[in-house]
Amino acid sequence: MGKGRSLIVKSKVENSSLHFNSVPLRLLCLLSLLLVITSACSSAVRTTPDVRTPTEALTSGSGEWAMEGCNPQRDRATMDDVEPPLRVSQEFTVGGDTQYGSPVGVARGLLFVEGTRKLHVLALDTGKERWYFDLPGYFLSPAVVGTCVYVRAESGKEGWAFALDADSGLKLWQFKFPRVGSPYDNVGGHVTSPVVAEGLVLIGASQSLFALDAETGEQRWAFDVQAPIASSAAVAGTTVYVADLTRLYAIDLETGTESWSFEHGTVSLFFAPVVSGDAVIVTSHDTVHALDCHSGGLLWTRAIEGEGIVPSAAIGDHVYVKAVNRLYALDRETGEIGWSFQAADFVSLPAIAGQQIYVITRAGGQGQLRALRLSDGQEIWQVEDGRLANAAPVVAGGRVYVRTVDGRVLAYAL
Repeated sequence: MGKGRSLIVKSKVENSSLHFNSVPLRLLCLLSLLLVITSACSSAVRTTPDVRTPTEALTSGSGEWAMEGCNPQRDRATMDDVEPPLRVSQEFTVGGDTQYGSPVGVARGLLFVEGTRKLHVLALDTGKERWYFDLPGYFLSPAVVGTCVYVRAESGKEGWAFALDADSGLKLWQFKFPRVGSPYDNVGGHVTSPVVAEGLVLIGASQSLFALDAETGEQRWAFDVQAPIASSAAVAGTTVYVADLTRLYAIDLETGTESWSFEHGTVSLFFAPVVSGDAVIVTSHDTVHALDCHSGGLLWTRAIEGEGIVPSAAIGDHVYVKAVNRLYALDRETGEIGWSFQAADFVSLPAIAGQQIYVITRAGGQGQLRALRLSDGQEIWQVEDGRLANAAPVVAGGRVYVRTVDGRVLAYAL
């Protein structure tokens, strides 16, 4: 069991009450939160006749995007090399208002899509719905590992994690979190997107990170942080990385004990740390920090003046961070800015596929799917569609999957 901690008085945390330095910083937190949560909804959990455990190894196949960020390192990079120009090769319908829906999952020949009050699962070959599961609240992208899909749900001050059979939708187990949310205007503390590693499902809620047994749902350990959880977890090797509002923690995957922590000081929310090689990337307001994965030592710091940024992706010698409408490529060893790409109003988290980076942008009141050249960030292709939602694109099996605001998923391919 991770050792509990009391809320320490710091320059940003006083008398058990978190203070925001400025209105822009508070807006940054709220904008960052919108990158990773969906609009609230509620429903009843569909009952199932029995409960069973998965039998296959907890591994994901190639050509899949099986969890948010693509993998436990959350680097948003796939080995699929999808070169433009592309066209819509298939359209999937789930219905409902999904303008704030999270990125889809692709695994086991299935498409996992968040809909209104439901997780929808459709066959990739036919587009037909295989099954759906009612949830008691809104949720983030699920994680598909082996024969199981893991999904979280949150409604008000209550939150749950569910394990479902990926092929049938049969409920295997559920776990209810003891606390959800934050006393600081509900900033932070929300149930995070699951990541699965070494037989553990890692999900944060309130001021704790929980490690649940992937087969049974039993709590293996819980690690308490000093302030509300502010990111989903990332995993590399035997270490879990998760942040609260002002600090990044490195936690031993097996024991749930702290290996090291890094205090960045400025109140910040983001999707998850990004791990690349021996570096873990974290951001605080307008500053990027690269830390040594093993010791927590600071490798470099890069300030991007006037920008509220979040860690976004990594591949090879570069890591990527984004502001509301700009994407930056930084040298992984030095933090030097290699290139940046700017959209008029908005740029999504990226998906890296071969020598391309795919992003959703907004400009001129329309949405665009754009392909940028990995080497220099130059746009090499785009398609405009007013239906496109802001959810990040997903690349799997030679296709680029994007969401629309009217309950559809479009698959782009050659």
